[in-house]
Amino acid sequence: MSSSTLTAPLQPRLRLRLSHLVYFPCAYGGLPYPVGCGKSGLGPRVFVSRKRRQLVCVCLCPASAALPNCSVQQSMEISTHQEPFIYVNDKRYEITRDCDPEMSLNDFLRDTLNLKGTKVMCREAGCGCCTVCAVYKHPATGEIESKPVNSASLADGFGSQCGYCSPGFVMSAYSQLRDNPKATKLEVEHFFDGNICRCTGYRPILDSMKSFACDAGKAGGCLEDLERGCCRSQVGKVPTSGVAAIARGWKGQKFYNPGTLKELLTLLGRLRNDNYRLVFGNTSSGVFKEDAIADHYVNIRNVPELYKIEETEASLEIGSNLTLHDLLVLFARVANDNKQAGRAYLGQFSRHLQQVANQAVRRNGCWAGNLMLKLAHPEFPSDLFVLMAASGAIVKVADSIDGGAAVQEYTMTDFLRQDMRGRVVTSALLPLSGGVGQRFGSFKITPRALNAHAYLNAAFNVSVDSANGYTVTDRPRIVYGGVCDKFNHAVKTENYLQNKSLIDQETVNGAIKVLESELNPAEEATWSSPQHRRSLASNLLYKFILGVASAALPAADSSGAQVFVRRVQSAEQDFEQEPSELPSAPLGRACPKPEARGQTAGEAQYVNDAPSRSNELFGAFVLAQEAPAKLKGFGTEEAEQVPGYDRLITAKDLEGRYDNNYVSALIPPQFAQTEEILVTTEVRYAGQPLAIVLAKSQRAADRAAALVTVDLEQTGEPITSVAEAVAKASVVMEPPVETVGSEDVAKELDSQPCRIEGQIVVNEQAHFFMESLTASVTPCEEGLLISVPHQWADALVMTLRRVLRRPANELRVVTPRIGGGFGGKLIMSDLIACATCVAADIAQQPVRMYLTLASNMQLAMKRPGMLLRYKGAVNAEGKLRAADWEINNEVGYTVNMQTSSSTPWTWGYRCPNYSFRIRHMRTDKPESTFVRGPGPAVSSLANLLLMDHLAFEAGMDPIEFKFNNLYKDGDGDNFQRMWSELLQLADIEARRKEIEEFNKANTFRKRGLDMTAVSYQIGYDRGRPSQVYLTVQGSDGSVTLTHSGAEMGQGLGVKCAQAVAAKLNIDLTLIKLKPTDSHVTPNNDVTGGSSTSEWNCQAAVNAAEQINQRLETLRAANPQDSWPALVGKAVSAGICLAAMGVFTADNAGRKAGRYCSTGVGAVEAEVDVLTGLYEIRRVDITMDVGRSINPGVDIGQIEGAFVMGMGYYLMERTVYDADSGRNLTDSTWEYKVPQAADTPRDFRVHILKSTSNPAAAMSTKAIGEPPICLAPLCVTAIKRAVEAYREARGKPRRHLTFDMPLTPERYCKPRI
Repeated sequence: MSSSTLTAPLQPRLRLRLSHLVYFPCAYGGLPYPVGCGKSGLGPRVFVSRKRRQLVCVCLCPASAALPNCSVQQSMEISTHQEPFIYVNDKRYEITRDCDPEMSLNDFLRDTLNLKGTKVMCREAGCGCCTVCAVYKHPATGEIESKPVNSASLADGFGSQCGYCSPGFVMSAYSQLRDNPKATKLEVEHFFDGNICRCTGYRPILDSMKSFACDAGKAGGCLEDLERGCCRSQVGKVPTSGVAAIARGWKGQKFYNPGTLKELLTLLGRLRNDNYRLVFGNTSSGVFKEDAIADHYVNIRNVPELYKIEETEASLEIGSNLTLHDLLVLFARVANDNKQAGRAYLGQFSRHLQQVANQAVRRNGCWAGNLMLKLAHPEFPSDLFVLMAASGAIVKVADSIDGGAAVQEYTMTDFLRQDMRGRVVTSALLPLSGGVGQRFGSFKITPRALNAHAYLNAAFNVSVDSANGYTVTDRPRIVYGGVCDKFNHAVKTENYLQNKSLIDQETVNGAIKVLESELNPAEEATWSSPQHRRSLASNLLYKFILGVASAALPAADSSGAQVFVRRVQSAEQDFEQEPSELPSAPLGRACPKPEARGQTAGEAQYVNDAPSRSNELFGAFVLAQEAPAKLKGFGTEEAEQVPGYDRLITAKDLEGRYDNNYVSALIPPQFAQTEEILVTTEVRYAGQPLAIVLAKSQRAADRAAALVTVDLEQTGEPITSVAEAVAKASVVMEPPVETVGSEDVAKELDSQPCRIEGQIVVNEQAHFFMESLTASVTPCEEGLLISVPHQWADALVMTLRRVLRRPANELRVVTPRIGGGFGGKLIMSDLIACATCVAADIAQQPVRMYLTLASNMQLAMKRPGMLLRYKGAVNAEGKLRAADWEINNEVGYTVNMQTSSSTPWTWGYRCPNYSFRIRHMRTDKPESTFVRGPGPAVSSLANLLLMDHLAFEAGMDPIEFKFNNLYKDGDGDNFQRMWSELLQLADIEARRKEIEEFNKANTFRKRGLDMTAVSYQIGYDRGRPSQVYLTVQGSDGSVTLTHSGAEMGQGLGVKCAQAVAAKLNIDLTLIKLKPTDSHVTPNNDVTGGSSTSEWNCQAAVNAAEQINQRLETLRAANPQDSWPALVGKAVSAGICLAAMGVFTADNAGRKAGRYCSTGVGAVEAEVDVLTGLYEIRRVDITMDVGRSINPGVDIGQIEGAFVMGMGYYLMERTVYDADSGRNLTDSTWEYKVPQAADTPRDFRVHILKSTSNPAAAMSTKAIGEPPICLAPLCVTAIKRAVEAYREARGKPRRHLTFDMPLTPERYCKPRI
């Protein structure tokens, strides 16, 4: 094997490709910006879809009520015509006056215009997949700027895996590069603070996009001037409607579009006592969804008087329609242009605003709307309120009673007491007169780096005399958010600090004592604990004081005032490639996926992107809101009023006709427990489907389902956690104890000189795939055509055969692609597919269902929660001798999925004697299921913490202890080699010394580093075939390839294509991948366990070999013929050019698995012990992947798995209501997965060179799941930092234990 080692990032030259752009009238100076268009309700949502090399031009008159959503772009421009209409590809579409004001832009573009490039997921502005680009004409200045529409392609940089999120990333980059074409690499990274990718780990996306940065240092992306198709001539002044309604909704809702402040106040006078809603960006509807429902909607975006900006010596006046982004830019300019002391605080104000929401929300939401949220929801931790209150801002309010003749002025605290009916915020005054002693600071402590609401936020404003011991000269302002609905100002602490010195320790201690006495944090299930927020409030005050008095303090202490400043991510990918004579680089080469370009351009079609049929119905579940309970009945009176409502299907409609049981064919019949499609009587968990609403659109179905009333009688208290299940002995199954080595492990434990025991509680994890659960079913002459993203098409056929009582040959399951799976699109997709099939069969019409994020999270199976108890022992030489585990595994309401798989307990370390017992615990929740790395993800954490505990008890360095207990290379793995190589590659010893010096120099910031190894067993013993069907077209030699797996971003398709190209000796571009089809590759195996790619590759090779054998004689007779000429002659000679390749896997006599996928990693973390915030500074990973079929794909899998593991171990948390059992973390507001800002700042991945794996098909190793097992290093690296702080503070030496996920609340407590 020749070695071609690449150490630079996989960073291709990118081309911004043609897409669609939307033009709207807006508040933002005519410049383009990203818009999330998936939320329901009014407000700007911009974008349309794209076809390759086709610009869709949309011209819109914004007098209309509600508008489209899109993903790949379109040009939408405003007409001067007074009636609402749009142009799409120069074709005019009227917007009817009775259009629904609650329709989102996403619904309009996808459903009305059938433009599916823009995706839909959360409808909360929390994931970014519906981001579009908008150019608005400014209502006040009349300025407009429109440019050609382009779309960035991530394809060549391996930045698109499942691809569902890719158009949103493209649009975020495009729109902001238009706004800031000279963006730096750091600024480009900030473009994506509202975008989620669950597959890639973000690194390849960031690298690809940073090629457009002005400081990229080399040629990167290029822009194509694609002006054609834009209807720029249609752009004119935004029409308004005065006080007349311009649209009416299905329940009589009216939409108004005033054009002056006078008209607005006239309207407010009329509507004063009605249920009305002022609409600007409507960004709040993603969080407070009920607030979006009103009888009257008043668009204030086109009121020019509300865009005022006036700067004087004493104050800065800001109009209420300025967006958060407008403020961010304005405050930075004012602070930088005039260095006077009274203006400097605006710089911190601006920096803080960068942490509020995300780019799309900041550029669409106005600051006054944020304050109104605080007024309506006093518990809301509004950053705007905290900052403005601390600055001493004054809010101006106009009242409709006097037509705004007299504007009232209020302090921020007084504003919260106002009745705002018939009134509107017009502006605010921010003081600019602070003296040289003014100090302003603010903090926001969040569950993740960006796009998250605060555990606690705070702002401080004091004036001090630094020459007089930093004495506080005036009454300070100390403001907090997130404490409770009644507490904002720390009045007692403000009074206490006046005229006192901030460098006097007694003063500081007294201030903290007073503060803690006046804080009474509220107890809320989804918030951090009151104790945490009280401690955090004190720490933030202390942190601020450190900053104010930093010049008078030792440098080690003053560094505690610093906050994490995000650095540009750097990365390295180190691998070797196989030599190839073919330019398309088949086996062993880093080839981008053929479908990646279509994904990034929004052209790839997912199940829910298929055009709707004229007679198609759409389904939505009615879900139980509490459990356990008995179902008594339904009420549909209000649901029936929804336009498009068709019917309600309940369990009674299934009786006698269908088997109301979707239990999977995965489950052995002797163990299978009934899993009802629709509940008959007994409700087992909150979120369980009770009925199906059918309607003529998905939006109507969702709306009607929410209006169905359900009569439930709760029958008991729900068990909602594994710890509670253990406490109540809720055991449903206890398999025999498994033992390795000595039969008496307890004796081995007791015989060793060093013994430990402990306990770990691990929370569950949601798949959180970007494409929600969905299915589309069409009755046809052959039976039913079922299009569904599913990881095992044949298992679904077997389940449907039983449910529908029809033969399998009448059921055709097609999976075009999956927008993220991770094990979640097996049993859960069975439920959706069964429900949709039953509905289609009853209605005898096509039926489609696409779950909302909330419904998905409510009914979704998840990775099980576990309570683990362990014992371990080492001998005098520090060698691990024995371990014992008791695993309490949460199964949910049924044990079905846990009977189909044990919990693999793998080791990277040699332990000659160990035992583990599993107890399956019942809870009143959805059943647990497979999530990426099921079993090993938690066992790797448990084993690492066990080793960490043993090293502590033995008094040994943790890294040395683990190295001494590694498997030897002669045992069949490369642990010793990988460990030694990574020590050198990652410069571990030098960095540990640097960390030691850093920790000595910083009192409140500490760093830690740790290493570990992982061994992940890959099982081959599944018994069903992997199949690939190849056909060669004799006319041109092109090849179609249909594999039996499910492509969900892991590169299965491209690897199969590479295998075929290599075997047939043809160019990769001749091969076209086709959707998985149960009638083409029947009786297939599940896509899971990471090994499906290699199995299908082997099947592809087998199919290609069949074709080669048939061509052998002909090729020998025509050695000079090209491939097209050869296959053309083959057809004439009657040779069959279609072949089915089959590979059936087995473990070759091995008990646990065919082989182990192994790796070694190192993680360095830094912790701010005053706030609990952390930064993963650097990650180094070496993985043994055997002979990589595609190292570019494999590295993407390594990075993606690791970052998903970071979410599992550090931030992803589910919370259930103790009374109803309902999942309270069912939105992007509460359930936080990692985003780009949370990823390692330095991310280095090495693929072990010169290695192979003869035990596996294709001599490769599975890689999709094993790297998640290295992510627990983030936990122990943070732990090292906390230990360093405790040691420096003289705390007692003891072993620290934490439950998972390791949120700041759990490791940053007073006890550390």
